[in-house]
Amino acid sequence: MDRIIKDRNGRPQGTIRQMAGGREELLSNSGHPIAYYDPKTDATYKPGGSKIGGGNRLVGMAGEGD
Repeated sequence: MDRIIKDRNGRPQGTIRQMAGGREELLSNSGHPIAYYDPKTDATYKPGGSKIGGGNRLVGMAGEGD
């Protein structure tokens, strides 16, 4: 199930998509991947695999793409 992230004015900033195994992926409004959260490691990563930080940081990153 997808969850649309909006700013305080109600404008869409991105979408968090649930993936297999509990992984979550943050997509820009145009559908490009921004980052993903891996619950097995409890960390957030860039699409290339480099670690951004511990925990799920996807909501705070919405709006960074496109």
